[in-house]
Amino acid sequence: MKEKESVKESAKVSGAIGRIRDDFPMLAHYTHFNCGGMAPLSTSVGAELLRAPTAIIEQGPARLLARDDDFIGIEKARAKLATFIGADPDEIAFTTQFSTAVNIVVEGLAWQPGDEVIVTDQEHPALLIPLMNVVRRHGLKVSRIPVSHNADEMLTHFQALLTDRTKLVAVSHVTTDSGTRLPAEEMTRLAHAVGSYVFFDGAHSAGQFPLDLHALGCDFYAMVGYKWLFGPYPSAALYLRRELLDQIEVTWCGSNVTQSGSVTMGVEDLNWIPGARRFEYGGRTYSYDTAMVAGLSYVDRLGVEAVEAHSRHLTAYFHDALQRVPGARIHSPLNLRDATGIATVSLDKMDGVALSAALRERWQMIQRPALRGTTVRISLAAFIEESDVDLLVDSLRTLATE
Repeated sequence: MKEKESVKESAKVSGAIGRIRDDFPMLAHYTHFNCGGMAPLSTSVGAELLRAPTAIIEQGPARLLARDDDFIGIEKARAKLATFIGADPDEIAFTTQFSTAVNIVVEGLAWQPGDEVIVTDQEHPALLIPLMNVVRRHGLKVSRIPVSHNADEMLTHFQALLTDRTKLVAVSHVTTDSGTRLPAEEMTRLAHAVGSYVFFDGAHSAGQFPLDLHALGCDFYAMVGYKWLFGPYPSAALYLRRELLDQIEVTWCGSNVTQSGSVTMGVEDLNWIPGARRFEYGGRTYSYDTAMVAGLSYVDRLGVEAVEAHSRHLTAYFHDALQRVPGARIHSPLNLRDATGIATVSLDKMDGVALSAALRERWQMIQRPALRGTTVRISLAAFIEESDVDLLVDSLRTLATE
């Protein structure tokens, strides 16, 4: 009874959230079910992305060269992001892309041969490739947890893999292909009990549901702006728990990361600036960072709890409608309490690659194949309405019965 009431309540919230498509010009031409790949840009985010470059064209680069933060806006953006994810500003580093954030952590740790790493069997290559590079170079051992929709089952597998040699647990908070939400709090507690660091890939969590990283207790958390936060590609950021900042070696550096610098400086002058900003080396495209936070602010105005309720409602609506599609199967979590905005579906008569191509070419639906080409991943973002889901289900029914 409580679950039905929850769905009814989320439906009320959903009506207010979904009707925002006019803010996203591309939605006049396509049905965008791929926010999990890259979100469309709203007019407000696009305006922030162009604000500083336009001013430089018209007025010159003086304020950028002077690092005038009233003009750049980077520190206000950092503070806003920190509040949104339950962290402090000095624990946030803006990065050029997601894999930059991964490299900062995995290249900065002090590895020893025989150290162990745990990942899941559904991690994205942007996490795996930098990680496997250090595994190869340092002689590390990798173990994989099978992703399951049953949290207790995953925790049992996870606990069996933990040893006193486990150095790093690097897993998705929400998996890319199936939208499975991992039991992050319990995994963090178990990993810390054996002395392991915990790194979460937050590409599919930030913007989907409320985050409080201090309460979660993880050590590192990487996120991107261009998915569920509605920011531009390739904006990204990294959270590093304050107590661990000096345990991560600075392996890439450039101007602006030391407390002083001059043409006469020597090794003794390599004194890193306080906080996570020491990892923001060299010249930067600040407008991508501030536009990422403009997208975050858009989500914040909607209310991230309302966004979560909206996706839960649309998930229930989609699941119910799929029962009338012959041969349709759901591969994402069925339990609404665990649902995110990722719904993964297959048809018995078509593989995921062919299904994805048909939806894109015949109905202008942007989505992508998932789970090694066996399914299609649908992103039920805040701008998706019930009518979009109706069109999707009608299209699936057509393909299933042709």
